[in-house]
Amino acid sequence: MYYRIIIVINLLCIFCLYGCNTSINNAVPLDQFPDIFPDYVNVTIPYHIAPLNFRLLHNGEKIKVRFLHNDHVLFETNGRRGVKIPVNAWHKMLQQSAGDTLQVQVYSLQTGKWYAYQPFHLYVSTDSMDPYIVYRLIDPGYELWGRMGIFQRNVSNFDESVIITNKITGNNCINCHSFHDYCPDRMMFHSRGEQFAGTFLLVDGHSQRVNTQTEHAVSAGSYPIWHPSGDYIAFSSNVTNQSFHTLAGKRIEVYDNESDLVVWDIKKNVMLRDTRFTTKDCWETFPAWSPDGHWLYYCFADGSEKNVPSESKQLIYGLSRVDFNASTGRFGQQIDTIVNPATSDKSISFPRLSPDGRYLLYTTSASATFPIWHKEANLEMIDLLNHSTIDMKEINSDEADSYHAWSSNGRWILFSSRRINGLYTHLFFAYFDLSGQIHKPFLLPQKNPEYYTRLLKSYNIPEFVNGKVDMNPYEISKTLKGETVQLTEIMQDK
Repeated sequence: MYYRIIIVINLLCIFCLYGCNTSINNAVPLDQFPDIFPDYVNVTIPYHIAPLNFRLLHNGEKIKVRFLHNDHVLFETNGRRGVKIPVNAWHKMLQQSAGDTLQVQVYSLQTGKWYAYQPFHLYVSTDSMDPYIVYRLIDPGYELWGRMGIFQRNVSNFDESVIITNKITGNNCINCHSFHDYCPDRMMFHSRGEQFAGTFLLVDGHSQRVNTQTEHAVSAGSYPIWHPSGDYIAFSSNVTNQSFHTLAGKRIEVYDNESDLVVWDIKKNVMLRDTRFTTKDCWETFPAWSPDGHWLYYCFADGSEKNVPSESKQLIYGLSRVDFNASTGRFGQQIDTIVNPATSDKSISFPRLSPDGRYLLYTTSASATFPIWHKEANLEMIDLLNHSTIDMKEINSDEADSYHAWSSNGRWILFSSRRINGLYTHLFFAYFDLSGQIHKPFLLPQKNPEYYTRLLKSYNIPEFVNGKVDMNPYEISKTLKGETVQLTEIMQDK
């Protein structure tokens, strides 16, 4: 009996000693941040974003995470390799630390011993972003496509829903969705293919399918942008082709043989054309309205002496703007060149103006007009108030950074990037503060930290929206399968 008591006491001592040594209170401090995916270390986030679930990129036995504000522990969670934070607990923490920082302390159990990484911070901004984003999910293919769809996601949680998929529209191509003034009740997208071809237009509950291919247009409309009034949509009309590279690291080149600017008057169902923007020598594309609606910005290139695709490396697009009268639907005489392609070594795509009209954000690449296939593609920005450039080193990467959108308050930028693996395009947010400084971007949060390692789709054309699109996908499909409205054409001479 005596020996049994001695054995029990010894076992308890060993257990207590081991328990003390394996307590996070006795964790060995490490002079490094945790290597986590997604990388949320020291990012700025809005106070209503979905939980930033992440995983630790090593083979630890267990991890524990504490969230603190002013040295007070708000919440603690653990997991084997990653953590999933309950939505309600997460939002309570963000509310408590809004306008301040939330400290994140990560512990890792390795070979029976706890280690404490250097804590990092989440800067919780009181500037909100729009509650929804809309994007297309597609296979990152070349000539063929499989299942694709346009989806919407609530940025405050993980709710994702379908707007339309090509499963119910004959497996055709659906693309180029656009919204008027961030409004979910005023949207459009294109439907391409032998079946149900046309442009879907939704305006305040009324939908229709429209043929934007008019008599003299080189193609149907592409790259749409709504006029601030909601009465017009500008397009480029493009003859687009593609070729494959034989060089290592290069996959494909997408280029235009011709492109023009056109404007759709959606109240009159008339396509407005201007002879200055319909010539074969000058190729215009990627229109973008100024917030006051007085200017239409667009990219352009001199195609008169270019033999594409063999000379696509020498094809550089610049940036111009033309004045516009919304009461008459006519362009004015003034055309201003913002970036001259003759003196530039970068080709410009996707110009977008901030909601206050002060900043011009666009994509640059070495040449041509489809930056998603250009590894060197980056985002650049001009302050139109003083014509200075904004430092964008924080937001760019070594892989393609391309399509982008502004939040309605101008404080957040949503953009697509291939920085994770160079193959698939994912979505990132970046804070743009009142002083004109861009902050470290962060990946769109997902409920499962392993989500992006399993996703075999690319995100495409991300846009902010101020509410949920409530139209049923089958109602949209019914419109696409119904009658088509044919636009008439009016030519404007200057």
